[in-house]
Amino acid sequence: MHYAVHGTGSKDVLLIHGSSASSAWWHAVRPLLAADLRVITLDLSGHGESDHRDSYSGELWARELLAVLDVTHATAPVVVGHSLGGRVALLASAMQPERFASLILLDSGIWPSAKARERLARRTARPVRLYPTFAEARARFALLPPQPQPPATVLDPVAEYGLRAVPGGWTWKHDTAGFPPLYDEAVERAAAAIAMPVVYVSGELSSVVGPDAVERAAALLPDVRTVMVPGAHHHLPLEAPAECARVIGEVLG
Repeated sequence: MHYAVHGTGSKDVLLIHGSSASSAWWHAVRPLLAADLRVITLDLSGHGESDHRDSYSGELWARELLAVLDVTHATAPVVVGHSLGGRVALLASAMQPERFASLILLDSGIWPSAKARERLARRTARPVRLYPTFAEARARFALLPPQPQPPATVLDPVAEYGLRAVPGGWTWKHDTAGFPPLYDEAVERAAAAIAMPVVYVSGELSSVVGPDAVERAAALLPDVRTVMVPGAHHHLPLEAPAECARVIGEVLG
């Protein structure tokens, strides 16, 4: 398991990335927090610099999250999860609720949208893609689900961290065998029973978390405040890092 600690503040925040992503998704948010907070990032297994496994599950990733809290001696952290990372955070909070101060869910659907259901129905394991040069691999990198792409200054660090050199060229670090989406009853039960405050953040133009999903989540989560980021899509840590940092700072006081 790859993890890192940034900053030396007295309060802890743990950042969890989404599916097929990595800790690099937080590169624009981290500097806005590390001056005052201790910021912990990790790559879930199958992602980034962490090893691959034969199979993955929400419970396994949740235990990885808790293990990183152990090894970093995190004290009552605010846990921030983007997309699938938010569902992992919900599962971990159900296992050991006393470990968390609060959760911030960034465009993290509890139920799949209609478009997500279509993608999941068509999903198959992808072959390992090999690119002859780094430049060609970088040129193929784009955010999914489809949305306007952020500028190269935002995407370049994400792509650079996500690529690795192999014999014959370059390929992606994440496990192309695929990951469970975690749209299941365990996540819904964890959300309904969560015993801590939650801030549920969505992008106004998100194709993952629309207004109906926000309303449904607000009715399910016991202690929730909703925030909508105007003009933003799904990848809030890359599109709206200042707003993400503002919400995190507000929660931490």
